[in-house]
Amino acid sequence: VDLRQAMAHLASGVSLLATRDVVGRDCGLTVTSLVSLSLSPPLCLVAVKRGGFLHDALEVADGWAVTMLAADQVALAAYAARHRYPSDTDDFSGYPHRRGSASGALYFTGGVAAIECLPHQLIDGGDHTIAVGRVVSIATDCVGDGPLLYHERRYHGLGSVVSDR
Repeated sequence: VDLRQAMAHLASGVSLLATRDVVGRDCGLTVTSLVSLSLSPPLCLVAVKRGGFLHDALEVADGWAVTMLAADQVALAAYAARHRYPSDTDDFSGYPHRRGSASGALYFTGGVAAIECLPHQLIDGGDHTIAVGRVVSIATDCVGDGPLLYHERRYHGLGSVVSDR
């Protein structure tokens, strides 16, 4: 079964999950698995590959931020999606950002929206860990215009409206 190929047909929003590692360095990962899980309490989830660059940091994080990227943030998405080794570091200084007040994690003000989460639950998801976070704040200073989408292994902007419903 080629699940990866089948799932490539599903268009997804592109987000950047950011936290600090165990020594306080900023790290981030491009994700397409952001899901709103509950409104009461406000929960969202992301799935992160085990053994990946951000996985270990997420397991010990005091919190994280998720920025829903704008269509003009392809370079940022590609940067955070690149292959990294455990000794590598991220440098987000070239991208406008702020720190969330609850976790200190970065969010990117050029995005269409951003949320900050505190850890709620980590769940075994096969070769991924599902991180459920309690949303504690929503950024009010994001200026992005139109979401960045991922479909068939390529980045896209928002297309035409096909229905008002």
